[in-house]
Amino acid sequence: MKENDWRFLQDALRSCGYEVDESVSPGEELHVVLAQRNGVPPEQALEWLASLFQILPLDPNRTACSTQAEALFRRLAVATDDSEPWLPLGTVGPLLICAHYNPACSEFWKIPAELLVPVLIPKAKYDTLRRDVFDRVATSPLENTNRIRFSEPLQPDQGYSEVLGWMLREFPLDDVEVRAKLEQERRSLAEGAHHDYSALKGLPRHYACTVHHLATGEPCFNPEYAPSQTMFSENLLEKHAVYPMYCGSKVVYLLSAEKNNFAFEDEWLSSGNEAIDFRTIYADRDTIMAIIAKERGRVAASGAVEISGDLTYSDVANIVEIDLQEVQRINPSSINVTSEQVVHWVLYRAITGRASDLHIEKYFNTARFRARIDGEMKVIHSCPEEMLARFISLIKNYANMGQRRQDAQDARFSLILGKKRVDCRVSAIPCRKDLQKITIRFLDKDGGLKKLSELKLSPRQTKLLTDAMGRDQGLILITGPTGSGKTTTLYALLNSINSENINIHTVEDPIEYEIEGMNQTQTDPIHNLDFAEGLRRLMRADPDVILIGECRDNETAMAAINAALTGHLVLTTLHANDCLRAVSRLISMGVPAYLLADSLALTQAQRLVRRLCTFCKRPTPITPEIQAIFDANMVPIKPEVTSIYSKNGCPECNESGYSGRLALMELVAVDHALGDLISRNAPQSQMRRLAFRQGMLTLYQEGLVQVLNGNTSLDEISCLSYTSITAENHDDDPPDGKIVGMPVRRAPAVENEVLESKFEA
Repeated sequence: MKENDWRFLQDALRSCGYEVDESVSPGEELHVVLAQRNGVPPEQALEWLASLFQILPLDPNRTACSTQAEALFRRLAVATDDSEPWLPLGTVGPLLICAHYNPACSEFWKIPAELLVPVLIPKAKYDTLRRDVFDRVATSPLENTNRIRFSEPLQPDQGYSEVLGWMLREFPLDDVEVRAKLEQERRSLAEGAHHDYSALKGLPRHYACTVHHLATGEPCFNPEYAPSQTMFSENLLEKHAVYPMYCGSKVVYLLSAEKNNFAFEDEWLSSGNEAIDFRTIYADRDTIMAIIAKERGRVAASGAVEISGDLTYSDVANIVEIDLQEVQRINPSSINVTSEQVVHWVLYRAITGRASDLHIEKYFNTARFRARIDGEMKVIHSCPEEMLARFISLIKNYANMGQRRQDAQDARFSLILGKKRVDCRVSAIPCRKDLQKITIRFLDKDGGLKKLSELKLSPRQTKLLTDAMGRDQGLILITGPTGSGKTTTLYALLNSINSENINIHTVEDPIEYEIEGMNQTQTDPIHNLDFAEGLRRLMRADPDVILIGECRDNETAMAAINAALTGHLVLTTLHANDCLRAVSRLISMGVPAYLLADSLALTQAQRLVRRLCTFCKRPTPITPEIQAIFDANMVPIKPEVTSIYSKNGCPECNESGYSGRLALMELVAVDHALGDLISRNAPQSQMRRLAFRQGMLTLYQEGLVQVLNGNTSLDEISCLSYTSITAENHDDDPPDGKIVGMPVRRAPAVENEVLESKFEA
């Protein structure tokens, strides 16, 4: 800490009547010293300092700079020689949360004050954060050449419209969709108006409180960086959509999307609690609710989901309701726990842990529950084998299944957790020793449906898919193994065109998500209604767009081809290793090549890979060995990129290093040239060569781009190395050994629109 900063702080404290003598050194934890000198608890002294300097106190839930904060910090900061500057911790939209234990410190890395949300933290956590930030800067030094420079400061007393205009001109807004929403909101707001916070509710997450903060000076914060709390019940917080970011001895800083929270205060006092000074801090409401849900459902899993929202319609007659408060009190290892309590606890753990599937099975002499989270199987509970039969019987009762153990059975039931309804698809398979294995697939009716914009595609991918969905006829093939997200992509595509002037009809097995505005048909083998027969019947129902769940045989494939040739847009799935092998797969099914060439509009392959945890991923310098991987696969590394990220592990991701998944897509639009090759049943090598010229990236190349973007790791995409350029036969490459239009060196002069668009995305 600079000596003049320390002297200023001492003078300021003395002027307010606090005792600070000359023996206190700049390296001491000031609020602890103040507490000792003035006979008050340390947290109260921290509140003194925060109030005196009008900044927010915080005992952060993590002491590492988030990935978003590091990226913004590198675009704004100038290197400093100060050994104890303010440190980046997190972000609130486009603002940088910076932390220090000394509120008088004046070293902000030359970042404009308008872009900062300063917080006061304990010195011990500051020291840990300092090591993390300084290690990152040492690994990858700040590049002043890439620093964003502001042409004009934000003028005081500006309205919402003026603030939005300034942000659009000056802020580092790379997201095209965010920029468009800000521009739309700016046009709709009257100039000079800045007192009605509700007028900003249409802005993207965190931007409403950011704009309000810049216009009025009232503080804002990101709830993701607030610590866990035990002072208030989750029900009370959820009811009023508030969350405490700091609970002091006499004051509570309350995160809220509303200026006044009188109803919350009244309910707190009416319950016989002591009066507290509540200070409102503006924050995004959706994030507040997500944090409350995480607190409610905090489990040893890789994340949590919100147990809230309105009930959704479901045609499942069997409904099981789990009381959230009761299930959180269950100890599944207790000798007094019942079988049903264990099942409820396991279902709760699986759903709050974002599991896609739950497996109930025998393992040696135990009954084992495993959940598939982010594609990985994890054991969440084990108990004596004698209880397995009772668990299986309970689940089968929930789904209204018969109790015969020799049958393979499928059924469904609906699970209600709080206000959340999740449909559960149950499969019972006979196993050894006259037992059955139960597998439950969870179908989240709210979170499972995605918009096309939520898939985080590159501009090129978005354009290819949008153009294909804008056609009036043709065949769109989505390929990939089971569990690769094909259904999610298909529903996102259908949602993008779902309107009253388009008749969309689907034939599915089963109907996973019910979407209003679409006509959905379930296959029924008992009544001879399979995919092929369902498609033939649909042709008499005047459809514009048709979805066929899967092309499994020649009959279904030919029906889909004929529908695509007769004025319908047809979407279907297929099992193939990559998008071009789907062509040979259909031809091997007996589809004439000339018909396929005339009907095929787009073919796509996709895989899901785990996303790095944004809270703990660590930078790894790009070594010559890593560089060689990118060079061999013709993926350029920009000169300013000196490191990639690898997994680490923290409580947020259950020490796995990953949280969530992202889709890698290999896309090829079928134009006249490619259609000509298909009609002649040309070799795969010729079709691949042409696809590369059009800008196609293999799945492994897509993964490498995501590695450079910091979204996943090299280890995670290693399973896709069989799709790499180096794994392909040399005959697949053009005669000169290079893929036309794709760079092979790291030089910045290399031009490639496809790869550049991926980096920009």
